[in-house]
Amino acid sequence: MSTVDQNPISQYHQTIIIGCGAAGLSAAYQLHKSGFKSVLILEGSKRIGGRILTEYLDKDSLKPLEMGACWMHGIQGNPVYELAVREKFPQHTGTILSFNIGTCVDENGLQISSELHNEVDQFFESLLQDTRDLFEYQQKNNTPISSISIQKVFMEKFSNFLNSNGEDNETRSLKLKLLQRRFDQETGECGCQSMEQVSYSEFGSYQRPIGPDMEFPSGYSTLIRYLCSQIPKNWILFEQFVENILWDTDNHVKITCANGNIYECNHVICTIPLAVMKWSYKSLFTPALPTWKIEAIQKMDMGTVDKIYLFYEQLNFFNGDSLAIVYDREHDTLDIKREWFKKIFLFQKVYDNVLLCWITGDEAIFCEQLDEKHIGDVLTNLFRKSLKNPNIPTPTKVIRTQWFSNPCAKGSYSYVPVGASSCQHIHDLAKPLTAHNKSRVLFAGEHTHTRYYSTVTGAFITGQTQALQVAQQLTANNDTETLVKSITDDFNKIQWKREEPP
Repeated sequence: MSTVDQNPISQYHQTIIIGCGAAGLSAAYQLHKSGFKSVLILEGSKRIGGRILTEYLDKDSLKPLEMGACWMHGIQGNPVYELAVREKFPQHTGTILSFNIGTCVDENGLQISSELHNEVDQFFESLLQDTRDLFEYQQKNNTPISSISIQKVFMEKFSNFLNSNGEDNETRSLKLKLLQRRFDQETGECGCQSMEQVSYSEFGSYQRPIGPDMEFPSGYSTLIRYLCSQIPKNWILFEQFVENILWDTDNHVKITCANGNIYECNHVICTIPLAVMKWSYKSLFTPALPTWKIEAIQKMDMGTVDKIYLFYEQLNFFNGDSLAIVYDREHDTLDIKREWFKKIFLFQKVYDNVLLCWITGDEAIFCEQLDEKHIGDVLTNLFRKSLKNPNIPTPTKVIRTQWFSNPCAKGSYSYVPVGASSCQHIHDLAKPLTAHNKSRVLFAGEHTHTRYYSTVTGAFITGQTQALQVAQQLTANNDTETLVKSITDDFNKIQWKREEPP
């Protein structure tokens, strides 16, 4: 695999893929299976994987530590899961991760009963199911509902729920704290700052294959390494951060990188994350994007979800597999500089000596700038207070992710905000840029799948789909130099359209 090419002279390839994450590698794999030879992947960073990044705690790679994507969302009909099974990827002994609560306390150490937090969680889950049913009803009957936030609707319904039960003030206060924690947890699921940003009417557009959320065998990077092993090594160039795509020409698409390298091609498959597009689309595309594409980029959104790993000699102070701490706060009044840690919605035991906690939104972005030792000290004080144990040790090591600070990511994954439409705006994010009756720039990535957005599965499917679009277009153009085998390729068991569930 090559790094920076020092030759500023323009280089031609039939198809260029921008980005070497799950979508880019899926596209490259499909093109290679279809017989393509002239393909290049331009990767802006120094590594493959995109928002998939696995570290390992042991030399045998049996203890993965996921810094990015960690779950296969559902298994039935999930092409990523089917690939793992078919290729007999190695297994590991780690547990299936979930957001289930074990111990639950408030910040002052008050133990909260499992009955209480289960009651709130079950009511919350029933509201989530209502949103899914609502979306399917809208789609079936073509009856759009006004776009308001999911948090506003849920707060109104939860208030009615509390009033109907005639709770005393103390119980009511605890349930409201538990509800806020559940909202924070949902920001981790959605990838947003606050559930006030997420569309109530569109929440049900997100779908997953049937089955549990499972860890990827031996880490998600196993998928990346496999896909990479199936394509020629010289297809990938590192440190090629794309700054401009000149697409509306009657000849070749011209791509200019930050290091001055120039590349030309017939077709581009662009897998640049939505957040990066939002920051750079005005300078990234020449000529300017059409209005419908700009609207889609502006309307859709992508937030930040970070992880913090805490390492200890032993975890004698931590009972069970998870700990949830609830706080006396309103989300909008949270002082980020002093109270950023109150956005952490769960601490999970992932190994005998390792805790994982999740943090989202502006608090995650703020945390990315903090010294890791300071993070460990703050969380140690939190543990000592909420668990009423002044002898809890400081962690021996702290590792936190920095997805917002990564210029090739600028966040974690996408969601449908208030005012956006998955059917319209995600569809338009995926729609190609056409010049002279040819699809010149095609778009793939999790943000371009109308039902599986925010997932590796969505990225994987859209990468393959756009590779097939390139193959079909070249076939239609009677390109005799390209042997297209896509119809018989065993990977094409997936017959799903992005607009439809499987």
